[in-house]
Amino acid sequence: MAFNKFFSTLLAGVFALLAGATEAQLYKWTDANGKVHYSDTIPPADVDRARRELRKDGTVKKEVERAQTPEERRAAAQKAAEEEKERKAKAERDRRDKALLATYATLADFDRVRDRALAVSGGEIEAIKKSEATASEKLAGLKKQVDPNSKRPVPPKLKADIDATEGDIKMLSSSLSKKVSDRETMTKTYASERVRLADLIAAEAAVNKAAGNAPTAPSAAGAVKK
Repeated sequence: MAFNKFFSTLLAGVFALLAGATEAQLYKWTDANGKVHYSDTIPPADVDRARRELRKDGTVKKEVERAQTPEERRAAAQKAAEEEKERKAKAERDRRDKALLATYATLADFDRVRDRALAVSGGEIEAIKKSEATASEKLAGLKKQVDPNSKRPVPPKLKADIDATEGDIKMLSSSLSKKVSDRETMTKTYASERVRLADLIAAEAAVNKAAGNAPTAPSAAGAVKK
């Protein structure tokens, strides 16, 4: 009795496997000419086209989108790269906005820091200019010691002093150019950051007002200074 039940179960399983193996897969797709096809196989020319896999009763089992062309893949990759670049740029903007608000409570605070930094930079530039002027005077004095009418060579120590002073002047000139350029960049950066900070403070005040919180006096006073 038990054997018969086991044998029946085994036969049922075998028949189910055979039925599954013999069930043909049906595909539906449209070729390049717009003609709709139904078949249990897809020709090589159409394997990249969109298709539907159908069951025996005609219902959709699975939908497969067409493969992207190389141009579409490149466009998709470029779009993804641009979106990632914009995401990073936004994250950086948000970080800088938070840093501005965390560093400066008011525009007056910002102005004090800016003015102090620009003053230090200006002092460094003036110091280099004075050093450059001193070196130029020294070079002029050294060159006066050279007799242009003399056929004798310039004394080695005098020549070494002239060469060293000319090197100092060249170095100071390069340093001055960099300091001036850095100060110009600093000035532009502070100007743009001040505008951004003003916008952030105004937005924060609007949020506080909407929430029923009165703006603090320091923020209002700081926003007046230009």
